[in-house]
Amino acid sequence: MKHAHKSSKNINHKVLPIVKAQVQPEVSFIMVAKGVLAFRESAHIIKVAENTDCTISIASGKKYGTTKSILSLINLGITSGKSLVLNIKGERNEEAFREVSKIISGETDSNS
Repeated sequence: MKHAHKSSKNINHKVLPIVKAQVQPEVSFIMVAKGVLAFRESAHIIKVAENTDCTISIASGKKYGTTKSILSLINLGITSGKSLVLNIKGERNEEAFREVSKIISGETDSNS
């Protein structure tokens, strides 16, 4: 009868480093829009997300939009006085929040 046992001397053991997933800081804010979130404003929010390397999402009622789709932001139908939840994930989330809140409050020129 043959044994299926192999000698441990011939086995190469590899030690793999433990990689810890870095959790990106995430913040959420409840806001009331003071302006309209149309195409130009949505494009500006996407530009802010790209410049700060953050992921930005906005929820209004049962609708949800993200900076990965300009149409999802436009379809939120944000008008003055409408409440929304702004969620920003990334290292530079404070900078992104300042810029996006200016856009939502109508304090900035969206053409820049």
